[in-house]
Amino acid sequence: MKYRAWVLAGLTAAFTGCAADASEEPAAEVEGPRALAACSYTVTTNTYDGPDYWGTLVFKNTGTSAMTSPTISFGVPGGVTCDHDEPGWTHTQTGSTCVYSRTSGLTVAVNASYTFYYSTNSNTSWTAGNVGITDPSCGGTTPEPGLTANQKKVAEALTSIWENDTPTLDYAYSENIQDGRGYTNGRAGFCTGTGDAIQVVQCYVNLRSAGNGNLLAKYMPGLTTINNRFLSTGQSQASTSELDVLGDWRADWAASDTNTTTRADFKACQDQVSDALYYAPAMAEARKWGLATALSRMALYDAYINHGESGAKSMIRAANTAVGNSGQVAPVVGYNGITETAWLQRFLEKRRDVLAADSTWVDAIDRVAAYEKLRRKGNWDLSAAVRNDVRARDCWSTAYPVSGYTVRNINPDGTWSTPGTYTFACQ
Repeated sequence: MKYRAWVLAGLTAAFTGCAADASEEPAAEVEGPRALAACSYTVTTNTYDGPDYWGTLVFKNTGTSAMTSPTISFGVPGGVTCDHDEPGWTHTQTGSTCVYSRTSGLTVAVNASYTFYYSTNSNTSWTAGNVGITDPSCGGTTPEPGLTANQKKVAEALTSIWENDTPTLDYAYSENIQDGRGYTNGRAGFCTGTGDAIQVVQCYVNLRSAGNGNLLAKYMPGLTTINNRFLSTGQSQASTSELDVLGDWRADWAASDTNTTTRADFKACQDQVSDALYYAPAMAEARKWGLATALSRMALYDAYINHGESGAKSMIRAANTAVGNSGQVAPVVGYNGITETAWLQRFLEKRRDVLAADSTWVDAIDRVAAYEKLRRKGNWDLSAAVRNDVRARDCWSTAYPVSGYTVRNINPDGTWSTPGTYTFACQ
């Protein structure tokens, strides 16, 4: 998670994001083909042989263009560590998500299949969860089932308010906010000390070399040192000295976005990693629990960005118990008459309580109120404009502190404006 603080209208607000965690189990696997813009694929084999410590994934490129340097991500059980790179591959791990990217080009032609091997420290057989494959030729990912392209724009714009106080995604942002996680960066608050910033940089290196304008390539040795320490200890890493000796990290990160030559590649990598680590797992959890509406899926996505996979899953379990599903039966919607609105209400209350219990997070508590207002208004498909003119104290009787977010109006197509007048209310 990240904490981003600044003064707004005389109020100090903390904003949270980049998450490091250790999930209890891999996310539910998504069956069938998954769209990646111009590319699509089908996973035909997904096995892990515990006695041999060996995993196998076979996927077929069912898209309209050849893949040129695929990145493969998947979930492993809690406590399991990916520990081997086949020739031509390198990996990073954040919590229970392993991401393998190419160190050299690899062509997977249209209708061709590719066999990928990996290993972990687990001697128990299981199936990798939430397998995802991206590629530079795809030009980014399309929304998972359940969110249309415009609904995803609205979801990302609302989360961006909490991250950057603007609905516009801030790819150039970089700051050490002294939260014990190194530098916090980009649209989703990728941190150098929690294993996700390195995934963005590795993706970027695969697309563009230092000789071709990649200012961040020189930081890979320092990032690798930090990431290895993160993986071996399981603790977020505050140190940035390994990066500072190599250059001006913040300036180089920002310049990678402001440079019109490198911007497209840099943004594409941030989008891919954000989708792989936060968006796709959130959508998988929504499907698992029968959460069919855009509003519920958007609320889960924001929780993944804010709290990470294990934090979001913990709140999901707490919400299940609160609505009478202590056995964690999936799907929860429809079980013993449980409705989606009842479940979402409890989920948001549990998340509110998590924020309120932390001396830093409580300053960001108004972000939960925005989703509660949308629930009470019944804007389930996000067909009406979304406005964050609400505070936690407007929805619940407790006098929570005011976060100080600037009020924005987000239209159903993702465009936005700053209203001249508004009234704080939860109805």
